[in-house]
Amino acid sequence: MIQFFRRFRQKLLAENQFGKYLLYAIGEIILVVIGILIALQINNFSEHQKERKQEIALLTKLSSEVKLDILQIENNTRLSTERLNRLDSLIRLLKAPDSIDKFSFIEQSFEFVIDQYFKSNSGIFDEALSSGKMSYIQNETLRQNIFNYYRNAKETYTDGTTRQITDEFITPLLVENAYLNLEGFAMLGINTKDISNLESLDLSKLSKNREYWKMVLLKFGGNREQILRWGGIKRRAEELKNQIDQELETLK
Repeated sequence: MIQFFRRFRQKLLAENQFGKYLLYAIGEIILVVIGILIALQINNFSEHQKERKQEIALLTKLSSEVKLDILQIENNTRLSTERLNRLDSLIRLLKAPDSIDKFSFIEQSFEFVIDQYFKSNSGIFDEALSSGKMSYIQNETLRQNIFNYYRNAKETYTDGTTRQITDEFITPLLVENAYLNLEGFAMLGINTKDISNLESLDLSKLSKNREYWKMVLLKFGGNREQILRWGGIKRRAEELKNQIDQELETLK
């Protein structure tokens, strides 16, 4: 084909048909330009299809990641609620302190220093952010909603405050009021009856101890605040997951 066009050009020049040769040259240039444009269109279409596949893969992973956050919050909420209910039942026993088994009371009181903490499953988002893959998401509103969700989900100030309160206030108060006695040491396998001036746990006295009730207040207040914050994160996670899933339906 190339040989044909070359011979055709040479024939026109040999016959001194410059006008026709000029038209032919212009036509040839136009054909080359059209060919280049078609090649670019094909390449652009191929790149577009590749990016859409990457976008679908990323959104699918993000949807699964947000679902893990929802499941984690549901589990944390259930465990924290159940623990508070058990502790509520425990402190209600103080209405009749003489009927309480001291060892059982001390053992169950350990739940005062147990908490649940939420940590967002953000591995996919963090990797996409650092690698620039978030640009694959063409829906600007959805992309911004994803950024907003993870920014809020990572602000775990409530959990951090709860951890600090448990470490700095609740644990010392629990040791002082529920464990620093003969029964508390006995549960650890240490008999201090003949070598210390520790007294037996007085549950009647404990029921009137303001420091003990301060611990109860801190525990219930902190955990209930956590549950409220988790509920807010869960609602945002569910909204975001619905938006991602809808976008996936559109793309597919």
